[in-house]
Parts: sequence; structure tokens; C-alpha cells
Amino acid sequence: MWLTVGHDGALRTLERGLRDARLAHAYMLVGPRHVGRMTLALDIARAVNCIGESPPCSECEQCTRIAGGLHADVRVVGLDGQDDADAAPRAAISIGQVRDVQRESSLKPYEGSCRVFIVDGAEQLTDEAANCLLKILEEPPDQVMLLLLALDGGALLPTIASRCQRLELKPLPIPLVAEELMTRGAVDHDDAERIARLSKGRLGWAIRAVTRPELLERRASTLEAIEKAVRGDLEERFQYAASVAGRFREGREAVRQDLTLWMEWWRDVLLVREGLAESITNLSRLDALSELAGRLSLVQVVGAVRAIEETRDHLERNVNPRLALENLMLALPRATG
Repeated sequence: MWLTVGHDGALRTLERGLRDARLAHAYMLVGPRHVGRMTLALDIARAVNCIGESPPCSECEQCTRIAGGLHADVRVVGLDGQDDADAAPRAAISIGQVRDVQRESSLKPYEGSCRVFIVDGAEQLTDEAANCLLKILEEPPDQVMLLLLALDGGALLPTIASRCQRLELKPLPIPLVAEELMTRGAVDHDDAERIARLSKGRLGWAIRAVTRPELLERRASTLEAIEKAVRGDLEERFQYAASVAGRFREGREAVRQDLTLWMEWWRDVLLVREGLAESITNLSRLDALSELAGRLSLVQVVGAVRAIEETRDHLERNVNPRLALENLMLALPRATG
């Protein structure tokens, strides 16, 4: 009984490996955030330790302990995997963390049949940690499985990637996400459709949005700020840039998410302009999007998308955030007239 929803190709591969007793010793699960990588990793951990007739059964003691995060042989290694819950998140997965994995992998399983190490955010391994992990992969111990979760498999060392079987997890169809939300009894049909569309096929994000309404509230607030900046004069745009730049110094991820919403919003403008309004993400903003799409040329809209892409690239390369964002405000067309 897999808890993973969708991703049928990956599940078929795993089921075939279980049936033939030919599972790989290491898998690389690649896909965007909240698409289901961790759910699948825990499914694999349950499957290789399950004592039921059809693994993973989700009912035996092994399965339930893994699902509850209580199993001694299943360990998650990542940026937040710290003993001190109040400590700041790590910037990278350290060699010390991987050495712990190396040491523990030499031990026999304590309560199950296989030790499973889940490296969450494998692209965040330091060079030293990556080389240490490579040594484990080159001579994999018996009764040990490594599961590497990554946004982009190309960000890992080729020597690491080549020693893992790759499982690609793509966003799910929007109707499937909506159906799953309704099946869970979380929301009604209309809200399920709306949240599924906003999730862009990432079931994990959709579930979080249902259980944490503040995520949708923050999203709505950010979109309102975007629309205000687009309609504002240069002074208002620069005030917005200064505000976002200040937040970038405190925490980059929130600003990255803001720029993702900028990109999404302008993509919606492009779709509306091209007569594809039924495909937009922010359906509740259709009136504002239609108004802007009617005032701008295709060249202006495409230029806005490219300017946002360039800004994201500049921020990743540590260009001064205020300068990068002010240049973005200058590059974007104004919705006046």
C-alpha cells in the first residue's frame, strides 16, 4: 500500500525490483519541492523493511514505526537534521553528517532488515561530504540503502549520480491533486480546484496550503504587492525594491518565492494575452490580468519574464540585491494608461 500518489512510473520500477528482489542499493529521487520525494523515500524505506505479504503493507510494526518516524534503522540527513531544534538551519550538509552515515552503515540493522539513509537536499552536500558519500556508494554495505533527494540531479557529482538509479518525479495532473484533496475530506470541490491549480501539480504544497491557511494569505498579499508595483510610478517601485532587498538580507528563500510569484504572474498575463485564460494559475486575478494583458504588447510581456529570470540569476550570483531589484523595476513595463 504505497502512500505516494501518482508517479506511476517510479512505483512500477520499484514494484518490479521488489518482485524480482533486484532493488538498487541507491536511488536518486529528482523533482521539485513538495512533489512527493520524501513520501516516496519513506515508502521505499517501509517496503524494504516490511514483514507483511505485500510490501509496503502499512499495517505491520515495521511500516507503522517508519511512518511514525520511530524506526531506528531509517534516518533522514538534511539541512534541518539537527539535535538542537532551536539552532539555525545549516547552510549545507556537512562531512560530519555523512561520516555519521558511513559509521552507521557499517553496523547491522537494529530492528529491521535494512538500514535506510535519506539525504534530503543532496545538492547541498559540501564537496568533502559529497566525496565521503561517494566512498559509501562505491562499496555499498550489505543491508543498506541510500536515497538521495534532489531538485536537480545535474547538481550532484556525476560520479555520485552514476551510482544511483534515478527516479524522476514530475508534477501531478491538476485534476488528480484536486481529487486527492477532496478524497482526504480537506476542502470542497471549488477550493480543491483552486488550490490544486495554485499548487502546479505539487500535492505536498496543496496539502500544506489546506492545513496552513497563512500560506495562501501570504501568497495573496504578495500578489497584491506585485500588482501595486506594476501599476505604481518609479518611486513606488523603488520603495518596493528596497523592501524586498531588506528581506533578502534576512532570508533569501522568501524572496526567491516572491520572484517565483512574479514569474508566475507575468506568465499568466502572457497566457491571457494569447487567449489561453483557462490555463492560468491565478484564476482569482483574471480581471487584473486581463486588464494588463490588453495594455501591453507581446514583446513587453516576454521582456518582463526575461527581466525576472535575469534578476533571479543575479541574486544567485550575489549581486547587490537592491541594485538587482531596482534594475528589475526599471525593466518592467508600466500598466498605466
